[in-house]
Amino acid sequence: MTIHELLQSGVERGIISAEQRAALVALAGATEPRAGEHGEAERAFNGVTIAYGLGAIVVLFAFGWFMVDRWKVLGNGGVLALSMAYAGIFLVVAHFLKREGFETARGVATLLAVGMAPLAMYALLAWTGVWTPELEGLCRQRVHPFAVCQGQPLAIELAAVAAALVAMRTMAFAPFMIPIAVVGITLPERLLREWAAGPGIDGAGMGWRWVIIGSVLAAAAYTVDQRRRGEDYGFWLWNSTAVATWWGCMMLFQVDHSLRGYLGPVSLLLITTSVILRRRILLVVGLFGVFGFLAWLAFDVFKLTTAFPLVLATIGVSIIVLTVWVQKRFPEALQRMGGDPSKPARFPGGVLALLAPALLGLVLMQEAARLDREAAADRRSANRAREARHRIHRDSIEAAKRRQQPGTTQTAPGQGPGTAPKP
Repeated sequence: MTIHELLQSGVERGIISAEQRAALVALAGATEPRAGEHGEAERAFNGVTIAYGLGAIVVLFAFGWFMVDRWKVLGNGGVLALSMAYAGIFLVVAHFLKREGFETARGVATLLAVGMAPLAMYALLAWTGVWTPELEGLCRQRVHPFAVCQGQPLAIELAAVAAALVAMRTMAFAPFMIPIAVVGITLPERLLREWAAGPGIDGAGMGWRWVIIGSVLAAAAYTVDQRRRGEDYGFWLWNSTAVATWWGCMMLFQVDHSLRGYLGPVSLLLITTSVILRRRILLVVGLFGVFGFLAWLAFDVFKLTTAFPLVLATIGVSIIVLTVWVQKRFPEALQRMGGDPSKPARFPGGVLALLAPALLGLVLMQEAARLDREAAADRRSANRAREARHRIHRDSIEAAKRRQQPGTTQTAPGQGPGTAPKP
């Protein structure tokens, strides 16, 4: 529906008057570019936005490739100077685009300048001697000083966040949240890994850590949505929430067999949450969870049950019929569930309800650590048994080769090498 059709529909329904419609049409005509002027296309999922994003990715890839290839030649000081020079160039381009009225292109150029901040901070720490190769080797060890080893990544992450926040002060542009959304994953994951270190890089402990991160990010994204004024800054935080939630649930599903039965209800809860909060990314995660849960039922639980596909198909048809019936009988309830699109979505329980999975993860972290230790012990036992079998097999092959060598005489049991054979 075009804007003119929408205005006409508003007049027909009595929402606005004909005079108000005419005034809005006149206002729209006044804001359109005059003849000979070329304004920027509206920011949406279109070719212009995709072209801007593609150009930004190419610039970042080229710059990263150049840095990796020439880091040793330029040195830390050269990398610092070059990254700051590029940031200045991007800001000059952004100022020029602002003067020309291309706000989206200006935001992309400013975002490229923000992307130089973590690289400049990394080079600055190395150039000033705050971060040295000796410290890097020390922090790679299993036991290392927490404050020292967390200082460098924390400074880099805070530099990216600070640059994004400064950019938000200059203009409203939702993609400025990308560095903040990335740090929203990397920072708590690293701190939780230090706090509850497990025997490996995977396991139930790491699964709950990702669930905690997803829960905290969901609460932060919901808070941002409640204060939304135009730009959808929560979009990128919800994307990070979806990534953390999906990864945590899949890891727990794989490691902790006692939790596999909960994947279906949790996935349905995510789908319901996506409807209430009007976030499609949560719907995608929920649908993937439902598919994984059904695959587990089909190929594991009901592997030998012939009638399970028929039962599953019946359930699917019943869901469709039930949905149609609910739409016919309770349209007002469905509208209340979705909420008023013109207002921020309200989740039952608010921030506290979204933080409930994080609290559950903290409570079950010790149990997850116990499961990880048992799994690590089982893996060590299995490795020792496999090595023993390989050793026995190798020894038997070597003994067979020695028996087959020419000039080697086989001795009977109880007969020494120098004993004459019995007649």
